[in-house]
Amino acid sequence: MSSSVQGKRIRKSPAARRAEIVDAAATVALTEGLECVTLRRIGEALGVRPGLISHYFPSAEDLVAEAFGSAASAELDALLPAERSGATATQHLARFFARAEGEAYDDISRLWINARHLSRYRSVLRDRVAEQEAAWRGRLGDLIRQGVEGESSIRTTPM
Repeated sequence: MSSSVQGKRIRKSPAARRAEIVDAAATVALTEGLECVTLRRIGEALGVRPGLISHYFPSAEDLVAEAFGSAASAELDALLPAERSGATATQHLARFFARAEGEAYDDISRLWINARHLSRYRSVLRDRVAEQEAAWRGRLGDLIRQGVEGESSIRTTPM
């Protein structure tokens, strides 16, 4: 008779468990699409029962919106960081355009298209898409304003 020894399970804090769920959902959203973000699929990815996922996200729609928001926020922070010390606005904008193209951002580009399509039918996702679009407009607008103000101060400085 053989016995298997199971490792001691460590209970995660609610915040850590929720973050783990959102990270797994964002990964599934990026690689497989938002339609694949289900309580069952995320439970499988984490090796837990779907009931645990539903404890944190009572509806799959909430989890889908959170997964999209997490992935989109990570993209924004990577491409246009809120803290922009050490370079001019023009340099940051050039860095943004250089990084935003190419295969590294194909998954997130597909995710945005997927989210915009599904948001026509899902109000929670529609609100999250609008929130992310506003964050993008704000961050990009701030960078452009910073550049314009920097340029105008250069032009108005007496020689």
